[in-house]
Amino acid sequence: MTSALILILFSPLILYALYAIGIQYKRGGWWRLVLPVTGIALVLDVALNYTVLAVLTWDRPRHGEWTFSKRLKRLRFNIDWRGPLALFIAQEMLDPLEPDGQHVK
Repeated sequence: MTSALILILFSPLILYALYAIGIQYKRGGWWRLVLPVTGIALVLDVALNYTVLAVLTWDRPRHGEWTFSKRLKRLRFNIDWRGPLALFIAQEMLDPLEPDGQHVK
């Protein structure tokens, strides 16, 4: 029970680490070797978007928001606490790792 709880609590950090590696496939060339990591990150992203990340943001994904990034695109315009949180995640955590500089468009 305790190890499962720890895994659930750390799953967003695991997703972030996989994102940091997996998004680099966009650089092309040898970076495409990280595509398997990208696939694993995508599966984890979808799973966490509908579970752990939905609980952390107190917001359910809407139709078509199958990844957390797609949901951040909407949440960043919220006027409650979710807006600043979504902006922080998008601009300070995801965009710096994105090869073209902007992940949530």
